[in-house]
Amino acid sequence: MTIHWWRTDKLVEDLALGKVSEVQSLRYAMISALLIAALQYYAYWLGGERGWFLGMEFVAVCVISLIGLGECFKANGGPSGADFLRRMYCLGVPMGLKISLVSIVVGQVMYFGFPRVVTTTSFRNPYFVYELAVFFVMGVLTVSYYWRIAYHLGRIASAERSNPLMQPTGQERPAAD
Repeated sequence: MTIHWWRTDKLVEDLALGKVSEVQSLRYAMISALLIAALQYYAYWLGGERGWFLGMEFVAVCVISLIGLGECFKANGGPSGADFLRRMYCLGVPMGLKISLVSIVVGQVMYFGFPRVVTTTSFRNPYFVYELAVFFVMGVLTVSYYWRIAYHLGRIASAERSNPLMQPTGQERPAAD
């Protein structure tokens, strides 16, 4: 099965007929994560933050996202798992809210605290130190997001394995790639 890059009607048809496998769901999630990151960083780029360091942050967030999605997929049971996208995106709401709240708090602490701690007397280039801190924070937040979702997906998969009534009959899942 191929990825439908443009033909929404074909994707809708495949989804309705159960022709999108768990592996294909992972591929769609990875492409979606890259598109979202690209749009966010493109807006940053157009907003005046241009430079190689922002590009490195974008690459790091993309790599972390792809690895994180792969780990989430494994935690869900891999190709033999079920409902990867539904679980991933449902768990993404509370985890996204929690990460957003942490991000706001950390952002405010950095905004108000950085000028007091990182000055030209303590650092030669305070703005570079700020860029490093933002790079680190973005990496940690992205890792935390996928780590916690993978943890919860693993809990779901474990609960399914331990309960015979939750085992799929084989007819609910499309064939793996």
